Amino acid sequence: MSQSQEKHSGRSPGEILSRQASITGLAGRGSGMETWTPCPVEPPSGDTLVGPVGVVRRGLRLAGEGQVREAARYLKEALEADPDNAPAWNNLGVLYQQNGAFGPAKDCYRKAVKKDAGLATAWLNLGWAYLGQGDARKADGCLRRVVKDEKSNRAAWEGLAEVHRQSGEMEEAVLCWRRAGRDGIDRRAAWVRSADILLDGHDEAGAVNCLRRALLDGEDAGIWARLGYAHSRLEEHGAAVRSYRRALELEPGRLGVHYNLATVLLAQGRLPESRRHLEAAVRQSPDDAQAWSNLGHVVGELGGSERARWCFERALEVDPCCHEAWNNLAGWHEQHGNIDAAVAGYSRALELDGENNSYLLNKALVLAAGGRHGEAQQDLEALCERQPSLADMLRGLPAFEKLAAGGGRRRSQA
Repeated sequence: MSQSQEKHSGRSPGEILSRQASITGLAGRGSGMETWTPCPVEPPSGDTLVGPVGVVRRGLRLAGEGQVREAARYLKEALEADPDNAPAWNNLGVLYQQNGAFGPAKDCYRKAVKKDAGLATAWLNLGWAYLGQGDARKADGCLRRVVKDEKSNRAAWEGLAEVHRQSGEMEEAVLCWRRAGRDGIDRRAAWVRSADILLDGHDEAGAVNCLRRALLDGEDAGIWARLGYAHSRLEEHGAAVRSYRRALELEPGRLGVHYNLATVLLAQGRLPESRRHLEAAVRQSPDDAQAWSNLGHVVGELGGSERARWCFERALEVDPCCHEAWNNLAGWHEQHGNIDAAVAGYSRALELDGENNSYLLNKALVLAAGGRHGEAQQDLEALCERQPSLADMLRGLPAFEKLAAGGGRRRSQA
């Protein structure tokens, strides 16, 4: 059972957090991998629709009109008649790759360069396709074929930078980025970029190492903020707090840091400090519904009941689809004995996030508390179906004892 469900089992309505710490505001993230799109071969100028050039032109026209399947079908039929049309093989590969079929795409690119070893676009696409699947060695060979003949090909140099980055060769990656025209890239920026990629890949420990290396070349609020985020994902709360605070010392208005720091402080039970940073977060971003929702929770825990309700309602003014705020407001109504309002709030939260088991448990509990046993039983059984390993424990919660005593149906577990 999740942490939030354990809390509810102890009969404390509402969710603790709207969202966990996020990487919001950490500008400059990502690599070329996130923006790369494969390149089709464009035909020479003209209108002819006959011969190899006509095949390429008609395929591009169909794809440009959104008829992707028709374009792929046409190119495949044309290639059966003329298998030596290298640009057509490349463009068929582009269609495959754009639809997530990397295997067939690579096959097409390989056929394209086999038919025409000088087709730089196909080598480029093949190199990036290998990069997308983490095969830096094969990508390196393809991309070097491109820069050998086209020394100013920016996309190829970007790809080679990614090859070196994946291999941990930061100095070489920086040189390639510069050759691609990114004169602002330095070694520190390369380490930061690597950390962002590792965070996206859920390698938090690797990201921490990269960010520490980046800080050796000079302090920066954004790097400290990233480091705090990486530590928070590792649940290293003390290190996360120190990193976020250093980020704010260097740049007090750094977007997102107050919220993230408040989240970590809340996890440590340091409610007054968390409240201060959440208040700073909503001053900084008054349209952040989730920050308002979390502030309401913290204020409520500190005894400010009416202020808590106001924060939840403010969150819903900002974003009526903020399911966390609906859940928190429902918890507030439940604590104040407003059963119908609580049921309505939990139901709305479930409409917005139907897979959230905490919301379903909250609703079942408040229905049971309000004597609506039939509805409570229905939600309890649905929850047990979702989490069969926890079924016995869920049915054994004190709030559901009356359901069993009243003849509530228990389903056998497979």
